[in-house]
Amino acid sequence: MKLNSFIKILATSIIFTFANLLFVNHSAYSQAGNVWFTTILKEAFFDKGGNPLTGKGVLIGDVDSGIDVFHPMFFFADGGEFEWIDVNEDELFTQGIDGVDFNKNGIVDESEKLIVLEIKDKTMGKVLKNDKKKFEPDLDFLFMDENNNSRRDYGIKDGFTEEDATYGEQLFVAVDKNRNNILDPGEKIIALKTSKIRAVREKNGTIRRRGIDLILTEPDTIGHGTGVAGIILGGHYGIQRLHGFAPDAEIVMANISYDYTPRFVRNFPDMIRFLRDEKINILLFEDGEWAWEFMDGSTEEEQITDEMARNGILIVGGGGNLVTGNMHIKDTIQKGIEKTYNFTCPEKSYNGKKIDGVFPSILWTEKDIKINVKLTTPEGKTTNILNEGSEFFTLGNYNIFYSKDISPRGTSMFRFGMSEKDSGSVKGNWSITLMPEENVVIDGYLADVTQEWGYVSEWNKSLSDESTVTFPCTSDSTLAIGAYVVNVVWFPSEEIGSICAYSGRGYNINGKPGIEITAPGHNTYTVSTDFGYMDFSGTSSAAPHVVGTAALLLQYDPTLNHTDIKEIFRKSATTDRFTGKVPNTTWGWGKLNPENAIRQLKSKE
Repeated sequence: MKLNSFIKILATSIIFTFANLLFVNHSAYSQAGNVWFTTILKEAFFDKGGNPLTGKGVLIGDVDSGIDVFHPMFFFADGGEFEWIDVNEDELFTQGIDGVDFNKNGIVDESEKLIVLEIKDKTMGKVLKNDKKKFEPDLDFLFMDENNNSRRDYGIKDGFTEEDATYGEQLFVAVDKNRNNILDPGEKIIALKTSKIRAVREKNGTIRRRGIDLILTEPDTIGHGTGVAGIILGGHYGIQRLHGFAPDAEIVMANISYDYTPRFVRNFPDMIRFLRDEKINILLFEDGEWAWEFMDGSTEEEQITDEMARNGILIVGGGGNLVTGNMHIKDTIQKGIEKTYNFTCPEKSYNGKKIDGVFPSILWTEKDIKINVKLTTPEGKTTNILNEGSEFFTLGNYNIFYSKDISPRGTSMFRFGMSEKDSGSVKGNWSITLMPEENVVIDGYLADVTQEWGYVSEWNKSLSDESTVTFPCTSDSTLAIGAYVVNVVWFPSEEIGSICAYSGRGYNINGKPGIEITAPGHNTYTVSTDFGYMDFSGTSSAAPHVVGTAALLLQYDPTLNHTDIKEIFRKSATTDRFTGKVPNTTWGWGKLNPENAIRQLKSKE
């Protein structure tokens, strides 16, 4: 229903403060100043051939918003090593004057002068502290200014083709051998060349492939998939200050297209089959839905992923950010007793989107128990008793859709959809009244057209954190990942190291523990579109930490399957005063510890 990050609402009503990280003394994550870069391990690990663990040979599939195919962090440094030439012999790198003999004709041609590609620091508080006045090898890139216009040209719009390395003017990374963050005489630069992106399935189903037409890939207008990919495989090992867990892995993207009403993403099966057919090693879900979902693992896509897991593919997903949104209720209703549940719809969301449709659902797992239901509008008009079938009708100023459905696993669901007849807002107080023929436990979920995680339509009572792990992490096989706090505190209930207040938790409605393990949620740092770095958050941040770690494990032992990796994560997870005794339904088996996971694998030899 919504990508599992809060990248859109960091600047809204959430209150946050930068926090001291020094007490986190047993984590596997590396510290940079007072900022924790969670994707950089403290020490180097090597595969059985003596090569650094960088995810080489591992292919990841991500169901997401898309990816920025032009970002330098998504190209391999496989274009050859070069000397930069100090044209004015001042022993300092000067952009626009110094260059590279790329064509090996013995001189620096006008088209071979080097310009700095400044990677923008879009993080809150400018945590990277990059200096725009100079070239910093651990953050920035260089490019050959072939037409001397002092900007990097790239893409079809500037006359480049699929055959051109980096899809534009030639990019380079600098190897800062002495680690002084200056490009000194004698230090090398490496040309970028091949995309890390093997293929992209666009929103309309068009497939773009590396070596054929990847350069034509649609832009990632949201930026979510770009951030996720950055955590997994962005950058270049040993060069950038900030890079992904597995910078030598590859990725295939299946881009999400949202509809206006539930199911908001309706082509999940097509996207999953596409990724399966691409022979991926890991499948990552970066979308969470709860509106009109059975939440019991019975859907077609959940069954497909279960089959993929049985065939060895690791299945991972962000567990969702539903807890703080007031969009889930759980209650026990007594036989023959009416119980009313109120919810309120604002006129607009926090970002100004008109809320002209709302979609509550009521679930219970005993299919033979009959419940009568009535809906009351903000005008005070109430429907007749509903308990079976499906219909569309008008009540006062509102169009109402109703349906009673039963899943293949026996979960019953009432679905409602309400809109205003003249396309106005559905603002106001609504209520759903239930009366069961037997005692029954119900779960109620609420969403509206904004498809947001919070600050929109809300239940007013019987709120519950239980059963807040979202679809498709409700499948039997998917490792649902929760999120814990690093770097920045958002909510009064949080502190560094605690669970993120919004992180999905509890048992699924079919009794399965929802969360497998947790990983860093807010704030982490990654790649952004338009040549930048940014904050990233939510279970969308946590899940790619798990995927990136798994890629390192798979490089070390390509025979590992879904079950093997799950067991490694369980045995290597960190516990502390926040997690308490594990497993539990908030933390799963604890906090992801990438270093411990690698050691756990190596100890089996």
